[in-house]
Order: sequence, then structure tokens, then C-alpha cells
Amino acid sequence: MTGRPDTEPVIVRVDRGRCIGSGMCALSAPDSLALGADGLAAPLARYADGGAELTDRLSEAVDFCPVEALSLHSARGGYRIAPGE
Repeated sequence: MTGRPDTEPVIVRVDRGRCIGSGMCALSAPDSLALGADGLAAPLARYADGGAELTDRLSEAVDFCPVEALSLHSARGGYRIAPGE
């Protein structure tokens, strides 16, 4: 898993109304995302709260979500990083 030193820490947000629990995100980025007890995607603690390093695998997990339920936001500025609007 390769980090991107040129980026700032990110927070992962899950739109629980859109998530269908396909598991693509958890398979793509198991160090960042998991399926919760309710079967829906959930960011691991460091990605939910203070932010953590953006990795290629995490970026791919956001891209792979079949219903676009995942988004990445700057941990410092709060602005949306991915997917593009």
C-alpha cells in the first residue's frame, strides 16, 4: 500500500442512505474500511475522526463503490477531495 506524501490527511464519509453493503470498499482497502454489524460500510477509526493518510487503495475503494456512497474529505479543511462533483 503506497501512501501519497503530497496529500493531506483525509476523512472518509459514508452516505448510509446510499450504501448497499456490496463490500467492494472493504475488499479494496481493508486497512481503511470495513462492513459494520449492520452490513454497511464504515471507516476505521482513524479515517472517521482525525484523518489519516490517503492511499492508492483507499482512493480506489471510493472509485469502486457501485452506488457512490463513499467520499473523501480533507481532515484539515473539510472540503471534498473525491469523488469529484
